[in-house]
Amino acid sequence: MSSDDLADTRRAVDRAKRRFGADIRFPVLSDAERLTIAAYNATDPFNAQLARPITYIIDERGVIRWKFLDIRVGDRIPSAEIINELEQL
Repeated sequence: MSSDDLADTRRAVDRAKRRFGADIRFPVLSDAERLTIAAYNATDPFNAQLARPITYIIDERGVIRWKFLDIRVGDRIPSAEIINELEQL
């Protein structure tokens, strides 16, 4: 999810595909009003205009089974760690 508007979010996804060869096959959501970002405690504590790095694994019943929250925009969890958590479900 991005705190950017829809057009900026689409441009960022397109740029990641071109620049890094990212194979993004999932929807990247735009939350310019930051309603969902606030509901999931994903507001960057140092800049309320940004969403901080956060990953939730939510099961088919809607239960949060695992989460990763960081406080810095530049931090990202390795994909291998997310895959490991998914395999444990």
